[in-house]
Amino acid sequence: MNKNLKFIAAAAAAVLFSFSVHAQTEWDAYKLSQQFYTGTARSASMGNAFTSLGGDLGAVSINPASSGVYRYSEFTFTPSLLVSKNTSDYLDNTYDDSKTRFSISNAGFMINNNTGHEDYGIISVNFGIVYNMLNNFSDKISATGSTAKTSYLGSLAHATNGINGESMDINNFNDPYSNIESGHWSSVLGWNTSLLDTLPGTSDRYKAATENLNGNIISVGGQLYQNFTREVTGNVSETAFNVGMNIANTLFVGMNLGLQSIYYKYKEYYSEQAANSADFYSGFESFSHSYHLKTTGTGINVKVGAIFVPFKWLRLGASITTPTWMYLTDEWHETMSSSFSDGYAQYLKSPLGSFEYRLTTPFRWNAGLSLVYPGIGVFSVDYESVNYSQMRLRNRGGDDDYYGSFTSTNHYINEDFRNSDIWRTGIEINVTDQLDLRGGYQFMSSGEKGYNEKFHTGSLGLGYHDASGFFVDLAYRQYMKKVSENFKLYGNVTDNDGNVEIESPTGRNKNTKWQVLATFGFRF
Repeated sequence: MNKNLKFIAAAAAAVLFSFSVHAQTEWDAYKLSQQFYTGTARSASMGNAFTSLGGDLGAVSINPASSGVYRYSEFTFTPSLLVSKNTSDYLDNTYDDSKTRFSISNAGFMINNNTGHEDYGIISVNFGIVYNMLNNFSDKISATGSTAKTSYLGSLAHATNGINGESMDINNFNDPYSNIESGHWSSVLGWNTSLLDTLPGTSDRYKAATENLNGNIISVGGQLYQNFTREVTGNVSETAFNVGMNIANTLFVGMNLGLQSIYYKYKEYYSEQAANSADFYSGFESFSHSYHLKTTGTGINVKVGAIFVPFKWLRLGASITTPTWMYLTDEWHETMSSSFSDGYAQYLKSPLGSFEYRLTTPFRWNAGLSLVYPGIGVFSVDYESVNYSQMRLRNRGGDDDYYGSFTSTNHYINEDFRNSDIWRTGIEINVTDQLDLRGGYQFMSSGEKGYNEKFHTGSLGLGYHDASGFFVDLAYRQYMKKVSENFKLYGNVTDNDGNVEIESPTGRNKNTKWQVLATFGFRF
């Protein structure tokens, strides 16, 4: 497909790559606000339906009153293994990739302090420090294919239109990375590695090294092999400082001071290689671009909850969590390399960009009901609600929208997000005095408006405990439905009115995950 030179006069403000953005957006807020409880192998195997059940260190991050149920002291440690598999379809080519990540899902202890009362007043006051993972970002996707119709660099050239070439020069008198007039850092790197060139008679209109100019027609010179990889690691974890009380064996109350740790690392790599460099007037052979982003920070929240036991066989529970006030720092950099048939090659790395900001996550509340039959088993069901339209991004120093346009971003949050409904259910069967079998299920609706994907997770597990106080639990969790997403690796080329002249390829990715956990613990 060709594009006529007259359409190049349209100055694009920026190019939006679906996987490459280092502005703080509503999607970043959503990513860091979501919680996918893991906890102990016992809580995970029962779908984390523990709001009313309690008595488990994984449940402390769901309902702090869980600690009030303890009649003994306990220590737990839970390693886990998460496997995320992606299958991408791009340019009629299918590619499988996966990411395996070992992590610690839970660790902590609970100290039981009896007051001496047996059936009235405050029977015990329990204290604990519990670490639980709330979200695991581990993922990897790759895509590959070939085309002679579009290119990343052609899209970048279109996005760079309107920016004077001299403003992107890297020299002792000019720092284009800190000059907003020079545009996106990818444009600066492309210009200084000779992957972008001005059109004849212009200083701010561009064509790419992958494009040939014939009269007033610009077109991709020949077949290009495209390769893309995105890898994500990191997690959001919470250390809860907990206190819980048992009141007359009927009411259990608790409170957490939660300190969250946020670590998110994102890497992507994209390259194009000429099938035949002679097809390109520039002698283009290959180029590569990498983008690295790291988000780190801390958060703080308060959670309160209660469990009420009106009958020995029935438990009712509820909890509410304040917003988590996160203090975050983004750091990013990019690299670009070029290679041509005449032997010219160049590699450049941008400086390290950095920005500090705040995120306020939404309120959360849980309610649950459990049926408890000693010697037989338990059945539990939970409902959790969180309204993601309440997320707010702010600058570290105040509420102004300097660098990041948080006023408009927060407006988009109101417009694009909604309430998410989460249902969890679990069952435990006491096979013998020492062996339990467990199963669970979780349903979660999307917090994005217009995105009606439902998320289903099934789980199975078993537990062994002996008279000495030692116990071990095992769990397996499976995402029961492949999550699909469309993606573009670079932006479309449009005319002056925003109409698409050259549409970049659209790929589709399917993701599935499974996880195994093992909890080792001791009661004393």
